[in-house]
Amino acid sequence: MKKIFYLFLCSALSLSCRKNNDPELPKLAEVTTKTIALDSDQNSSLMFQDNESPDVMTSDARRYNIAHVLRVRAVDEKNIEISNFAPIDIENATILATISNGTDATNKQVVKLIKISKIRAHGKQTIKYPFMEGTVLYLDTNNKVTDLSQYKGTGIDPAKISFDFTGDNPIILKLKKLAVLKWDIQYHDYDPNNDVTNNWAEDITAKDIRRYTGLMINMGTVFISADFKTEFLNERIVANDGTTVLTDAQKLKTYNDILNHSFFQCGVVTNVSGLGGGSTLGYANHVIRDYINVAGAGDVLSHEVGHCVGYGHSSNMTYPIKVNNVNTGISPVTIRVMQKLFNEKMFPVTLENYYKPADLK
Repeated sequence: MKKIFYLFLCSALSLSCRKNNDPELPKLAEVTTKTIALDSDQNSSLMFQDNESPDVMTSDARRYNIAHVLRVRAVDEKNIEISNFAPIDIENATILATISNGTDATNKQVVKLIKISKIRAHGKQTIKYPFMEGTVLYLDTNNKVTDLSQYKGTGIDPAKISFDFTGDNPIILKLKKLAVLKWDIQYHDYDPNNDVTNNWAEDITAKDIRRYTGLMINMGTVFISADFKTEFLNERIVANDGTTVLTDAQKLKTYNDILNHSFFQCGVVTNVSGLGGGSTLGYANHVIRDYINVAGAGDVLSHEVGHCVGYGHSSNMTYPIKVNNVNTGISPVTIRVMQKLFNEKMFPVTLENYYKPADLK
């Protein structure tokens, strides 16, 4: 009897501790990641369209992080929502899911959950987890087989799963570089009462937001570039008193403050080119149009970001200050770097791939 019990115990332990290299699991070549397309009205809807309610477009549900313009989030235990917050199509993306096991924060599985052959610009769709109805075998990031059958019936607690995207095409590689930024982004109507005496547009429109989504991506591309960091740290930056020159350490802190700014609540201004401070970020229509092909737009873009990280008009973190008849400060640096990035075709969002060309006229 003891021998029978011993054999049963060994068998149970063996089953509960199966490794990815367990011979009972299928071979690598036998496991494929499901591929879906979200590229038409038949398989996805569109965000930020002219018939969409402003309340929806500016809601908390549309808040996203610049590192996750291809955003995946758990709707509940069995469904996920996939959204593209870029005004361009994204192709050949792999969605990675990180699943926490138990209370140990280090005990996590990262699997290639699904592949997206194409998600159209501003496309959105809610789908079931693929393991709810299909295969329960997935590859991890080391291409080892992982069994998710334990979640097939119950799904996964939304608090125990997070998502990212990856891929090796040029657009995805550019978008992934934005991960060094901490920016959360949400669009906002700063004039809900339509007060014509202030400097905020009476309403923020779908067209405004569509253009803004590209602006934030391209502006982020400027600030994370090696050229911007080098030029900014070599620039003569003046403090809020208008005379004190920042030390190298102070400039580095300001540079990091730009990258680490936690939240931009973006709106549209009138009568002026921009407004900014704290989380408030506002640009005029000509700015959210011209960013895509005019380096001079970098003047206003960086000026308002300067306000957001704590600088006023006496500092050349906003308006340039002439030294030996040459403009100095964040604005001229940004303009120079933007022109270089245009020349090198480094921006993710361009006139050629923006999905609604009429927005940019």
